Amino acid sequence: MKLKKIELIVIFTLVFSLIFHFVSFSKDCENIKKDVLRLHILANSDAAFDQNLKLMVRDAVLAEGYDVFDGVKTVEQAKRKVLKNLDTIEKIAKREIAKNGYSYPVAVKLEKTFFDTRYYRDFTLPAGEYEALKIVIGKGEGHNWWCVMFPSLCLAASGAVEDTNALSEAEKDLILSDPRFEVRFKCVEIYEKIKKML
Repeated sequence: MKLKKIELIVIFTLVFSLIFHFVSFSKDCENIKKDVLRLHILANSDAAFDQNLKLMVRDAVLAEGYDVFDGVKTVEQAKRKVLKNLDTIEKIAKREIAKNGYSYPVAVKLEKTFFDTRYYRDFTLPAGEYEALKIVIGKGEGHNWWCVMFPSLCLAASGAVEDTNALSEAEKDLILSDPRFEVRFKCVEIYEKIKKML
């Protein structure tokens, strides 16, 4: 009888500890979603030429878009700058499309977008709704490309720019953790998908 009580206490403590740890991890994930601005580019189709064009648009937007974020210190400033420069970003994308011999329309907007857990080079972003600069080329029916525009973690043809100074130490630790051992990311993803359905 005494042994059963001890077993129940151990089980209860373990369950409580796991729940507390998950809630803490989930809170860090929520903070990351508030502190980053993503770039999301959808290709016209999955045809090789449309996918290549998407990457050319990406490179043009990233190469010229860094000026947009000059002096930006917070995600709120980044969003305001993007909203002021939507026309400029659209012109950059259209110019690159025309330069490559296509005439697809382009839609550029800032909107909340749901992303699954994503692994990108050396970091992981938890699933959930993020504010994103969304560029839709043509029908937007092809595979997409994404990165983090603020803080600047995007990789263009010219190389990687990695600046995590806008994130807290806890957020940096979370996104730089090894995803192979992060069952927690999957738990957050399931939780976020359920939340989205409700």
